[in-house]
Amino acid sequence: VGAETKAAELTAAGPYEVEIMYSGSVASDMAEQARVMADAVTAGAEAMGVSCNDPTGCIDPINDAISQGLPTMTWDSDAPDSDRFTYLGVDNYEGGLAAGELLVQYMGEEGQVALLTGVPGAFNLEERIRGFTDGVEGSNLEIVTTVACNDDINLGVQVVEETMQAYPDLDGWFFVGLWPLFADRGSMPLWEEAALAGMQTVAFDTLPVELEYVKDGLLYGLVGQKYWGWGYDTTQMIYDKIVNGAEYESFTNSGMDIVTAKNVDAMAEAWETQDFTKPLPPHN
Repeated sequence: VGAETKAAELTAAGPYEVEIMYSGSVASDMAEQARVMADAVTAGAEAMGVSCNDPTGCIDPINDAISQGLPTMTWDSDAPDSDRFTYLGVDNYEGGLAAGELLVQYMGEEGQVALLTGVPGAFNLEERIRGFTDGVEGSNLEIVTTVACNDDINLGVQVVEETMQAYPDLDGWFFVGLWPLFADRGSMPLWEEAALAGMQTVAFDTLPVELEYVKDGLLYGLVGQKYWGWGYDTTQMIYDKIVNGAEYESFTNSGMDIVTAKNVDAMAEAWETQDFTKPLPPHN
C-alpha cells in the first residue's frame, strides 16, 4: 500500500507514470524468489526493490537484474554482497538499545529480565540483543536468561511459559520478535498473569495484534520497523535513482517507531486507515 500510494503521488506530480508491479514467492523459498525476480525482468520492470529471503541466494538474481539495466535496492532484509545500490532498513542495534532504555525507564534501576529470541545467531536478532544489553548497562537490571523459539509461534509460547515457571519473580521481558504474540490470547497464562500484576514487557514490531496487548496493559512498549516506508520510501528512492541520478550510501536507515500507551491509539489509526504519513505522537 505504501508503494502504491507513493506511485500515485509521483504519477500525479508528473511527468512520468509510475506503476508498481508487486510480486512475491508463496513461501519463503529462495529458488521461487529467484524465479519471481527473473519474471519481473522479463515482464518489463525498469527497477526493482526486494526483501531478500536469503542474503547469499539473492546475489545472483539481483546482479542479473542489474546487468540487464534494472537498478535494484533491498529493503527489510539485505543481500550485502550483491550490487544493490542501497539497503533500506531499521538499525537493529538502535532498536534494541531503545527497547533497553524503555525497560529501564519504566522498571527503574533494578529487576530481573529475560529475553526471547528466534533463531540463535541470526544477525538482525543478535544486533537487537546487543543493543538491548547496552541499553540496560549502568542499571541494576539483570538479564537472567535468553531463550530461543526458532521463529516458531508455538515454541515461543512454550519457552516463555517455561521461563515463567523457572523464574516466577521475573520483573520484565524483551521479546526480540513478536512470535508468541501471534498465538491466541490466553496461550501464555503465566506471562499474562504476571504482566497484569506489574511485570513489564517490551517487544519488537508494532503490528496490530501487539497494539491490542499494549491497550490491555500486557505490553509496556513496542519498537517497530517502518513497514509502510519499505514501500513508500523504496518507490521514491528508486524513482530518484532513475530520474534524478540520486546516489545513496550502502545502508539507508529507515528509522523506527516507539509505541506505548501514550500513542498506541495513533498507531492503531494509522493501521486502520493505511496512512502512515502523519508523525507519531511522543511515546512518553
